[in-house]
Amino acid sequence: MHRHYSMAQKLPAAVLSICLLLGLVSWALLHSYANDISQQTIQEKGDITINQLMELVRTPLFNNDTISIQVALQNVTKDDLIISASVYGVDNQLIAQSKNTPADKTVVNNFSRDIMLQDTQAGKILLTVNSQAIQARQNAAVTGCLVLWLLFTAACTYGCHVFAEQLSRRIRLLINRLPGNSETFGDEIAALELRLQPLLSRRTDEGLADTDYYCSLITATIKNRQRLDSQLNRQNLTLLFEKIDYCTLRTLELYGGQRIEGSEGAIHFYIRSTQLSKQHLLVCLMAVYSLQQLLERLSKALGIDLEIAWTVCSKALPSAPLFQYHEGLDELKQQAMVMATQLQEGTIGMHSLEFDIDQLSSIARFLPFDDHFFVLQGFPEGRQLLLEKQIQHLVGICL
Repeated sequence: MHRHYSMAQKLPAAVLSICLLLGLVSWALLHSYANDISQQTIQEKGDITINQLMELVRTPLFNNDTISIQVALQNVTKDDLIISASVYGVDNQLIAQSKNTPADKTVVNNFSRDIMLQDTQAGKILLTVNSQAIQARQNAAVTGCLVLWLLFTAACTYGCHVFAEQLSRRIRLLINRLPGNSETFGDEIAALELRLQPLLSRRTDEGLADTDYYCSLITATIKNRQRLDSQLNRQNLTLLFEKIDYCTLRTLELYGGQRIEGSEGAIHFYIRSTQLSKQHLLVCLMAVYSLQQLLERLSKALGIDLEIAWTVCSKALPSAPLFQYHEGLDELKQQAMVMATQLQEGTIGMHSLEFDIDQLSSIARFLPFDDHFFVLQGFPEGRQLLLEKQIQHLVGICL
C-alpha cells in the first residue's frame, strides 16, 4: 500500500537526514584529523624530550656520575606523559632508570637515541611515552564537536518540526476552505494543487492551446437599470457602478474568472476549464453566489435597490480560430439575456445540457425551471459555511 506523508513529517525528516549525513562526514574528517594531530604530537613530544634528556646525561655519563643521571631521569618522568626513561651503556647494560606507574591497557610509543661523545657512542637513551593520554585529549575535542553537532541537529529538527506543523496546519485550513472532494492524495502541497486546479484559468486569450475550452458565462442583468438612471444623479450612479466593478473584480480574483465586455444593464464574466465537470460548474455557482451576496450587502450599505437576475450559461468553445471562440462567447451572451428576462430579481439560473437535475444535486440544490434550465436553491451545509467565510472575506475587502 502506497503511503503519503504530511509535510509535518517530510520536512523534519529531510532536515534530520541532511544533518545526519553532514555529521557522518564531519565525524570521519575530524576523526582522521585528530589521529594525524595525535601522531604528530606524540612524535614531537618524544623527540623534544629525548633531545633534552640527552644533553642532560651526556656529561654525567662521561664522568660516570650515576646520581646525576638518575636525577635527570626522575625529572623527566615527572611528566605524566612519560612512562619511563632509561640510560644504557655501550654494552647495553642498564645504568639508570626512572618509571611511572602506567594505567591498565596503556598504549605506549618507544623512542631511542644514541648518546654520542666526540663522534663516539657513549651509551643509549630509551624513552617510553604514553600515547593513549595524548590521543584521549584529541578525542575529547572530537567528542565535544559531536555533542555540539547533536545539539544543533536536535534544535534544527525540532525547529523544522514546529515550522512544518504550523505550515501544514495553515495549508490544511486553506484546503478545507476550497471547493473540491474532501479526499486528498499526497502531501498538503499536492492536495492544495488538486483543489486549486479547477480555479485556475488563463487570464488572457494570447497563446490559446490547441484544445477546446468548456466555458461558463456568468451574467448579472440589472433589471431596474433605467429606473436607477432616473433616480440617481450622475455622480451617485458613477459611484454605484464603480463599487459594482470593484466587487466584481475582487470576486473574480478569488475564483479565477475573467471579465469581458458587458452590454447595456448587464455585467459579463466567464470561468473556463479544459474539460467538462461538475466541479467546474460548482466553482461557477460559488462565484456567482458570492458576488450576488456581496452586491446585496453593497445595495443595503448604499441604500440603493439593485434588482439583479443571475444566469450561468455553459458551452464548449474552440480555442482556434480565435474569432470562433469570441463568436461562441457572443452566443452565450445572447442566451443569457434571453434567460434573464424569465427570471425574477435575486434569482440564480443555470442552463446545462450535459447534466440533469439529479446529477447536479451532488453539488447544490436546484428547482427545474425550463428545459435544461434550473434555478439554484442552495448549497449543502458544509459548502454554505465555506461560502459564508469567503463572502465575509470579500466584504472586508470591498465594503
